[in-house]
Amino acid sequence: MIDFYIDEIIRVMHEKAEDMTYYLYKETGDIVYVDENIAAGVEKEFDQTTTVLEEWSTDVEDDDMYHEKIYSPTDELDEKELIKRIRFTKQDDYEPIPTVTTSEVKKIVKIYLDTETDYDEDFKITVMTSIKNIIIFEEIEEALLKHIGDKEKWTEFYQETIKERVLNWLKSLGFEVM
Repeated sequence: MIDFYIDEIIRVMHEKAEDMTYYLYKETGDIVYVDENIAAGVEKEFDQTTTVLEEWSTDVEDDDMYHEKIYSPTDELDEKELIKRIRFTKQDDYEPIPTVTTSEVKKIVKIYLDTETDYDEDFKITVMTSIKNIIIFEEIEEALLKHIGDKEKWTEFYQETIKERVLNWLKSLGFEVM
């Protein structure tokens, strides 16, 4: 059984760096990342290496030995080798971790407002209108808290909702999670 660090997956799901992609290593449950700036160079280098191998190597054994040596699972990986595994040789072992989008956060806010009996329809409309054009999670939360005031209750609801999303995602990957 693999131990997953749910809180760490949740943290990564909220990362919005354009130049960083996070992956779940399915064999261990570890989270690894790829710097997309480095990945672009690695992909270009890998394509050139593959082309050279195809042109120069007619011996299948040499090609297999090359890949076996370079991509041995027991070796410590540097960043470039990790990128090669994720993108080219071991793609099935790594799953990109989805991000939480602004629209998903707004849906969670709506669900939260709908589950709370203290809020009438006018209040719900006011809250949803106030966050309608906001695209940054922290600003949505700030606007929401101005209206509802109960940060602890909202935070607990939000964390439980996101945790359920992570558990469902892991189950969709075939993992038994409790």
